[in-house]
Amino acid sequence: MSDIETKEWKPNDRELRLFEQEKMDLYKGTFVVCIVYGLSAFILLVVILFTEWGKEFIYDKFAPAVITYILGSLVIIIYLLNAIFSIKPRKVGTDFDSDSSLICPDFWRLETVTDANRTAMINNNLKADGKGTFIPSIVKETNANLQYRCVYDEKVYGTTKEVMEMKNALNPPNASPYMAGFLKKADATIHQQRDTKSTLKPDYIVKKPENIRAGTEELKKYAQFSGAYGTDIDSNNKIDSGTDLYTPKIAKAEYLVGGTGPANASAARTKYVADTPLICNVVYPQVLGVLDKDTKEKNEISCEYAKQCGVSWSSLKCK
Repeated sequence: MSDIETKEWKPNDRELRLFEQEKMDLYKGTFVVCIVYGLSAFILLVVILFTEWGKEFIYDKFAPAVITYILGSLVIIIYLLNAIFSIKPRKVGTDFDSDSSLICPDFWRLETVTDANRTAMINNNLKADGKGTFIPSIVKETNANLQYRCVYDEKVYGTTKEVMEMKNALNPPNASPYMAGFLKKADATIHQQRDTKSTLKPDYIVKKPENIRAGTEELKKYAQFSGAYGTDIDSNNKIDSGTDLYTPKIAKAEYLVGGTGPANASAARTKYVADTPLICNVVYPQVLGVLDKDTKEKNEISCEYAKQCGVSWSSLKCK
C-alpha cells in the first residue's frame, strides 16, 4: 500500500475489529513472552550476583552463554514491544489477492479450492442470462473470493463421523440434527440404510438452518451457492448423479432419490431448496464476506453461519 493510499484510506468497522483483535492477540503473546524471559533473566542475575555458587558454577563456567541469554532476552522484549506500538490497521476489502487476509474458524486450516469445485459453484450460481442468481458479484471462475476455503482439521477435532456424533449429542432436543453428507450418492444411500450401524466417514457435516436471525437471511443464499444445489441442479441432475462430486448427497431418505426417498431429482431438489442445508465442516469465508459487507456490523452473515453450525470463530467478535 503506497503512502498516498495510506493517507486517503480509512478503515471500516470490520477492519477496525480485525485490527483490535490482532493487537490484543499480539499484546497477550508479548506479555507472556516478556514475563517468561524477563523473570528468568532477573532470577539468573540475582543468583549470579548474590550467591557464591551462582557466581562459581554459572557465571565463571558459562559467562558467554549467560551474557548472550540476558542480552538476547532484552532484544526479544524490545522487538515485541516495538511490534505492538507499530501495528496498524490493514485493508481487507471484498476481494483478496492472497491468503494473508483470510481468517478461518478457530483451529481450522486453509486450503486452495480446486478448479473443478470452483466451476461447479460458478455454474450453480449462473442464471440462463449469464448473471449471478445467488451472489451476483461472483460469476467468474477466477473470482478472488473463490480461491480459498477453510476446512476443519481432523488432527484437532477428530473424524467427521466423531464430530457429527459429538455435535448431535450436545444439540438441544428440538433442534435440527447434524446430518451426514457424501460426495457419492451410493455412499449416502448405504449410510442412510445402515443408520447408526454405518461405519462410513461422511465427507460433509450438514445442518438445516433454523430460527435465522432477522437481517441474516442471505445465509440461505450462501448455503445454496456453496453447496452447489441451486439453479444448475436440475439441468445436470446432480442429486441423482453418480459422477457429480460437489453437491452434498445427504444421507436422509427425504433428500435421496429412489429407495424410500423422492422418486425423482426434482422432488429432492425441492427439499434441498426449501431447507437450504448448510455445510458445516467447510466454509468459504470470503464468500460470506461478500454478503457481510451489506450488514450493519459487517460480520453478521458469518456470525449466523457460526451460530447455526456450532462453530467457534472468535476472530469475528460476534455479538
